[in-house]
Amino acid sequence: MRRMWGTWGALLALLTGGCDAIDLSELTQRDAKTRVRPEPPGEHCEFGGDAVESGLDRDRDGELDDAEVTSTDYVCDAALPQVLTRARTEPHGANCTLGGRAVQSGLDQDGNGQLDDAEVSATDYVCATSVANVLLRVRPVTPGARCTMGGQVSHAGHDANGNGLLEDEEIAQEVYACDEPAPVLSRARSLPAFTAPCDGNDSGGVAVEAGLDLDGDTALAMSEVEATQYVCDLEPADLKLRHQAEAAGPNCARGGTRVDAFQDLDHDGQPDRDGFATTLYVCQAARVHDGDFVVSSPVDLVALEGVTHLRGGLTLSAPTLTDASLPALAVIQKGFTARGNSSLRRLSLPALRFVGGDVTVSANARLDSLMLGTATAFPLWVERSLFVEDNPMLPTLNGLAAVQPRDSVILRANNALVEPGLLPGITQLLGSLIIEDHLRMEQMPFYRLVRVHGDVRITNNAALASTFGLDELTSVDGVLELRENAVLELLKPLGKLSSVGELDIIGNPRLTDTTGFDRLSYAGRVFIQGNPQLESVGDMPSLEQITQDITLKYNAKLQRVHRLPLLRSAGAVVAVGNTVLTSLEGFHRLTRMGSLQVLGNPALKSLGDLTSLRELETLSVQGNTALMDFGLTELARVTLDFAVVDNPKLPTCRATALAASVFQGDPWGVNIDQNDDAATCP
Repeated sequence: MRRMWGTWGALLALLTGGCDAIDLSELTQRDAKTRVRPEPPGEHCEFGGDAVESGLDRDRDGELDDAEVTSTDYVCDAALPQVLTRARTEPHGANCTLGGRAVQSGLDQDGNGQLDDAEVSATDYVCATSVANVLLRVRPVTPGARCTMGGQVSHAGHDANGNGLLEDEEIAQEVYACDEPAPVLSRARSLPAFTAPCDGNDSGGVAVEAGLDLDGDTALAMSEVEATQYVCDLEPADLKLRHQAEAAGPNCARGGTRVDAFQDLDHDGQPDRDGFATTLYVCQAARVHDGDFVVSSPVDLVALEGVTHLRGGLTLSAPTLTDASLPALAVIQKGFTARGNSSLRRLSLPALRFVGGDVTVSANARLDSLMLGTATAFPLWVERSLFVEDNPMLPTLNGLAAVQPRDSVILRANNALVEPGLLPGITQLLGSLIIEDHLRMEQMPFYRLVRVHGDVRITNNAALASTFGLDELTSVDGVLELRENAVLELLKPLGKLSSVGELDIIGNPRLTDTTGFDRLSYAGRVFIQGNPQLESVGDMPSLEQITQDITLKYNAKLQRVHRLPLLRSAGAVVAVGNTVLTSLEGFHRLTRMGSLQVLGNPALKSLGDLTSLRELETLSVQGNTALMDFGLTELARVTLDFAVVDNPKLPTCRATALAASVFQGDPWGVNIDQNDDAATCP
């Protein structure tokens, strides 16, 4: 103690002496400092936190340096809520067309180790697909720039790690499908008399149609029609339409509108007892994908499964795909093409109701099951044409029973078709019907087809023995062509045909006659050529008029034209190269024609069967080696050309005399040469 006070005494003496004063605070005071740094999870804080370090700022630089830290306290974070998931079965419906699992996720806020309902913050749907090892994940999309009214986004890809979940790195295709709820419109549209499917009714009928007003113009366009029913012998005013909400269920997976149409002749707003009634369903809401879509792999197909309306065209060209099913797709606003799918066995679009362009199913080497639409009660309206071509293993067209193309139907080279089934929805075509190059087809499926505004061409069908399947056909505005059908023998099923723009019967080696056209009254033209077994032409008891010509060429066994009792008008008669033709009796009522051409028929001895013929523009008789007499006793006028050449048994004097009496044209229009100059005439 003394020693201590002695020291302090000396110090005080210095301070009170003559030297400068010393500030004790300079020697004793240092600022206390702290600093905070993140503490990672570890021995001090299990879940991480902050480390609070403290000490004196000995070097007075204003910062706590590492060497100045004298103590450390830890402020630790509490345990974070765990992210939990749970899965439940998702039934067939709006979220998963084929069913699947709903995977719900969220934070375990209460720490009880379970994901409670209130803790669910997101739901992903892992949907079953028709393609093995390809998964589909569906997530809701909230309203925003991508989908104004919300919708869903589908992700598809291969389950590379085999865990049954589609993870982000496995996604190969993404498809947005936006909700577009729209008002339901319906109408009762008048069908004129004798219009399919009311073709047998002179009062016509009504088409009841319903669909979503997708473009918002308050008018139901054909591209918006999703459901149609027909009733004959009623007027639109006789029907009442009533809309009711339809709950989610078998008719509409997400719910929709039920349209009841019923007969109400007394206009009391209630259905008539025992009167017509039907129901149409229009389902909400449409899941719309904008733009064309190409399926080039199984993943692409799966990603499209949630789309109900495609605002564009759909092309299916995936060589490795074996099964293509889109069970929800109802509307394709442009065309649909399935071409060159070399492994495809089944193609199914059962919900399809409208295609705005062509439907083409072509060159699918193994396709043996095809379904577009499901039933005639829900027709599939195709705005343009249906092409089914070169599908060598397709055994039937029954899966197209709902199809109603507006324009044309082309069936070509589907060599497994024998009895192709029935296509009841095809009753009228604004375009053409072409059936050609089938090896085994024995009949045609168009048993309700009434009218074709274009052509009907039945060509090179090796097993087609008759025209069975066209039994209701009454009118063909273009060409009806029967060409090179190896075993065609029977035309009787065409017995209701009354009008044809042109009838061509060409190169059918087993056809012996033209019996069967019982009601044919009008033909723009008839052209019959190269049928080696054909013995007779005619047996058309109702035929009255042929506007252009009836031409018979190179039918080696054709003997006669007969049984045309009502034929009074034809633009021309042309007979060329028919080796055994002897009779033209079927033309006996013709009085005027533009042209009569009889060329190279070596067995024909006379033209006397044309007993009523009075007027021609052109007469050409050439190369008929057996012809001995004209026999045209009523012929009074030939106005343009008179040619009688190379008929070695026909007296030249008879030709000269006939020309002198009937020809009224310029002299250069007469050509009489190489006939029998030696014969004499009375």
